[in-house]
Amino acid sequence: MHPGAVSSISFSDEQLIVSGSSLGTIAISDLSSDQQVATLGTTSSAGIRTLCLNPSSNLVFAGSSAGYASCWDLRTLRSLWERRISPNVLYSMNHLRNDKSTLVVGGIDGVLRIVDQDSGEVLSRCIMRESTTTYQNLQPPRMELELLRKKKAIRLSEDDRIDLMPNRPPITCLAVGMQKVVTTHNDRYIRVWKFRTK
Repeated sequence: MHPGAVSSISFSDEQLIVSGSSLGTIAISDLSSDQQVATLGTTSSAGIRTLCLNPSSNLVFAGSSAGYASCWDLRTLRSLWERRISPNVLYSMNHLRNDKSTLVVGGIDGVLRIVDQDSGEVLSRCIMRESTTTYQNLQPPRMELELLRKKKAIRLSEDDRIDLMPNRPPITCLAVGMQKVVTTHNDRYIRVWKFRTK
């Protein structure tokens, strides 16, 4: 389906496979016929690192190795927007099922970004603060010592220099739930980000 390596894949309710390539193309293939239906491209030459599909709105979102987020309408195969939301690689993106408003994006810089699905505008950027409170739990059945660390997240302003902020482990994968986002990193910890509605 691609001239280059397949870097990401998603599956639609209409039996379509949407796959992203390290060369920057997205292929849409029919599962029943094994045939390519369409190809989507980005204006940047960067490779696709992550993609997700919103079955409620029929929108496909992709993140690139150059920090670009892109959106296409699957019904018309038309590009809706493309924005550089990060100076670095985007590794993962997702949204709450049936949510047509926001998209959560994570990447190599360790910043959790909340993006508007309609425009690609970054609504919020968050990082974990360095200060921690550590709890020790004994976990049955082997009574192993398990460490839980509680950290506060901070919202960044437009003027904040991310490159000057230490200890931001890359967000390699993420999942979105009700007022929570779960992220994995290149360390031993899984982080749960909790959001409060005002």
